[in-house]
Amino acid sequence: MEQRQVIIVGGGIAGAATAWALAEAGCTAVTLVEADAQPGTHATGRNAAIQRTAIPHAQLHPLARESAAFYRHPPAGFCSHPLVEPVGVYLTAPQGADADHTQQWIENPAFAEGGQEVSWDQVQKAHPYLAPREAKAWFFPEEGIFDVHAILHGFLHLAQLAGVDFRWRCPVTLLCQEQEVLGVQTPDGPLYAQQVLLAEGGWAGRLLPPTNPHRFDVRRRHLVVSGADSRIHPHSPVVWNLGADEFYFRPESGGMLMSACDHHPVSPQQGEVLDREILGLVAEKALRWLPGLDNLTAAHAWAGMRTFPQQPGFHLGADPHYAHLYWAAGLGGHGITCAPAVGRVVALQLLEGGCGLPFNRRSAAPLLRG
Repeated sequence: MEQRQVIIVGGGIAGAATAWALAEAGCTAVTLVEADAQPGTHATGRNAAIQRTAIPHAQLHPLARESAAFYRHPPAGFCSHPLVEPVGVYLTAPQGADADHTQQWIENPAFAEGGQEVSWDQVQKAHPYLAPREAKAWFFPEEGIFDVHAILHGFLHLAQLAGVDFRWRCPVTLLCQEQEVLGVQTPDGPLYAQQVLLAEGGWAGRLLPPTNPHRFDVRRRHLVVSGADSRIHPHSPVVWNLGADEFYFRPESGGMLMSACDHHPVSPQQGEVLDREILGLVAEKALRWLPGLDNLTAAHAWAGMRTFPQQPGFHLGADPHYAHLYWAAGLGGHGITCAPAVGRVVALQLLEGGCGLPFNRRSAAPLLRG
């Protein structure tokens, strides 16, 4: 029977960052299991890759700031090139209640740092095809576009060098527990550990019984990349309009990546299924926001999931109902932005909960079915 100190279920950004953080702290008897053939194939690999640390949540913004410092100065061997292209990010809001509300939290250091209020003319100078607007804008010059692939594989690479075991095409079908030992059932047989971390994104909570108190809200968001257009400068800043008419865009592959910021509740199985009606909404917003690019054509479109816990914030750390069970879930679209800090927070709780102590049980019985 195989035993590990920690089993991580899920090979997306939360699981990878925690595996790295555990290894960094010296806990390397860790196995990460992922159902897919490759890591990060769902929410991690389907996001807009926008670094935005201004978050109107006093617990999440510090995680984003800590992670931004990590991305500017990653550890040796993490990646051979920069992890963020600092093209800058404009946050905008139409004059009125939306702008007043946005200004209140953007100018609060508990929620945002480094932003400079600028005129709409400055935003339009960066993107000349933008429609004239009566709006307020703030510029965050150090933020920009993530290299998501490099970030994910940087975590995995350093964790693997330290001895973390990775198992792809290894779906977990069952949680097992008897006193101090917690384990998972896989097609390769049972794996037992001192602690199990659930980091399954949209599938968070699936292994617990229907009576469990942990509920997650999966929301689908669409992204569209237009065909190449010579009027789009490849290093132009991100523009993210907040408020009732939320819409963001940034250059991508010679065209423009755009989202209407839809957030329709779906099951995880439907989280990546395209809705043609929403694609039409993206096109309608693009015509309204970017009239100077009225002949854009869609070259590529996809949908991805954002997962939220019932309470605001992230769902991190020890489970209050099941001993030795931990969570890194409900990152709500901020997974890449906050990954290094999330990994360290969860790793610390695992360490404080006993990671590194010797096993004192050699059997476990099925308790929870997926």
